[in-house]
Amino acid sequence: MGWGGNGKGQGWGGNGKGQGWGNSWAPVWQPMFNGWKGKGKGKGKKVDAALIVWLGNIPEGTDWKALQDHMNQAGKSKWVEVFDGKGKGTGKAAFSTAEEAANAVAMLNGSVLGGQAIMVDVWVKAPKEAAA
Repeated sequence: MGWGGNGKGQGWGGNGKGQGWGNSWAPVWQPMFNGWKGKGKGKGKKVDAALIVWLGNIPEGTDWKALQDHMNQAGKSKWVEVFDGKGKGTGKAAFSTAEEAANAVAMLNGSVLGGQAIMVDVWVKAPKEAAA
């Protein structure tokens, strides 16, 4: 075949052993974007936004366990996540009830963690932009 295969699925660059662009068995690439890249218990879980609080001004080097211990002052948190990359210094925590989440905002906003006052606020998911 003039295009690099032998007519049996090898395609471009095929070497006669089932390799090259024309393989029907080759895996299909799929994006693996998972939103914010963070570290913590519960990463990637889907939870009602009313149960989640946003955390800001988290001291550098704070791990999810230390943050969870701090958040548990307001009620037992289900999980916490410390963001890195573009979200460095921020995170989120989830609670069992909306009342516990509201209590965390009221009680822990401005509280000191690692010598630094952290911000705790309601979680607001960014709206999806309408297709043009």
